[in-house]
Amino acid sequence: MPDPAKLKVFLCHSSGDKPVIRELYRHLKAESWIDPWLDEEELLPGQPWQYAIEKALEESHIILVCLTPESVSKIGYVQAEIETALYYAKYMPEGLSNIIPLKLAECEIPRRLSRWQAARFYDERGREMLLEGLRFHAKNFRIALPETPSTPPVAAPNPAPPVSRVVEPKSAPPVIKAVEPKPASAPAKTEAERLFDEIANPKTIHTRRMAIGDRLSAIGDPRRGVGVRPDGIPDIAWLAVTPGGNLAIEKQTFEVQPFYIAQYQVTFAQFEAFVKAGDGYQNREWWQGFPKEYQPQTLKEQYQKGLSIPRDRMSWYQAVAFGRWLNKHMLGWQLTSSEDIGNPLIIGNNAQVRLPTEWEWQWAAQGGNQQREYPWGAWQEDYANTREARLRRAIAVGMYPQGAAACGADDMLGNVLEWCLNDYAALKNVALDNGQPKVLRGASYVNYGAYASCVLRKNYSPNLGGYSFGFRLVASSPIASL
Repeated sequence: MPDPAKLKVFLCHSSGDKPVIRELYRHLKAESWIDPWLDEEELLPGQPWQYAIEKALEESHIILVCLTPESVSKIGYVQAEIETALYYAKYMPEGLSNIIPLKLAECEIPRRLSRWQAARFYDERGREMLLEGLRFHAKNFRIALPETPSTPPVAAPNPAPPVSRVVEPKSAPPVIKAVEPKPASAPAKTEAERLFDEIANPKTIHTRRMAIGDRLSAIGDPRRGVGVRPDGIPDIAWLAVTPGGNLAIEKQTFEVQPFYIAQYQVTFAQFEAFVKAGDGYQNREWWQGFPKEYQPQTLKEQYQKGLSIPRDRMSWYQAVAFGRWLNKHMLGWQLTSSEDIGNPLIIGNNAQVRLPTEWEWQWAAQGGNQQREYPWGAWQEDYANTREARLRRAIAVGMYPQGAAACGADDMLGNVLEWCLNDYAALKNVALDNGQPKVLRGASYVNYGAYASCVLRKNYSPNLGGYSFGFRLVASSPIASL
């Protein structure tokens, strides 16, 4: 929970507006009761930035969505920022609000923000009203505001002239020292918040990370991208992979366009949403094009139990079926990002939710043209759940934020292997019913680091699902055969 001693204010903004955002930050910082959060002031070198930003958003009392004509018209920016703000707004108690649209210059308010009264920062009256609004919210959050006298103090009257008589001296009254009020103490962090702090510490050992993941599965994991939305649809945290480029695999060159990749491997909780949905696992629509004996395929029991653990024992057919189902439920969704990804991707139009091709997977894992050997750079034993960790099992997703790829995707090496869309031998072939071995990428808890680089390829029959086989999804250019 946020510290009630100060009003925590998150500055949600476009990088192109940094000069005025810095001025806004200084303006708010000057108030003793406001604690503004700005990425360039708070993020430390080497810190997992995505986790830190999400944590700051979650802990903020108020999210200032800063708007200019440029940021509103910039493809991708405002939709992505608004989506993040609205995600946290829906968890506010009834009667409380945590969003303030803030005009840094005169501009149109995006439709999804129009339900909230906007503030201005480009004139003196607007700045005064912004502080008044923040004071109003501070009172709602029971934050003590500094007392300001409403009227000037009244001067004491002149003393009466002395009287010519002897007055017996009296003992002086005792001096009573006012007790300084103690500042409000911050409430204890929730159990989940304490666990997240441990995860973010690179020194946390493997066995402790495993225990933390199990505990989060038990108490309810609040992270985005791990569970299921209130409407029953898996809550995928989409990350932009940009820019694109060319990638060579097995002496063949593939062009990679900018796309989105899921931050985490599909969890048991998310796959269960597919299994339990009325139009889900048993619907033959998702299994078309597969051999008849796999329409649908018999589902094997999860090997390593836990809602936040990757769905294991997955065959290629099952992974494709899940992607088809989720694609159907996301038709019309627009994915946007503050990154320069070009035109926004719209599911069912110029984008499709599916398994990644292995060139898409490798491009995301190696950081594109950075060509990292491992997603995080040089080999580090404490950065992934590989055989060196000696855990001998899959653990909850995202337990190694220090091992994330450049795009922010977690566990691209370690935990479970990940199915890719194409054949192993004929790379460009994505046929559904040819029965040829399909590509697996990444590494699992049974693989040593030496066999876990971004470029190593593995394969397996599409109808089989090993104990350490899972998958993650992308939103990328449509493939007709799917």
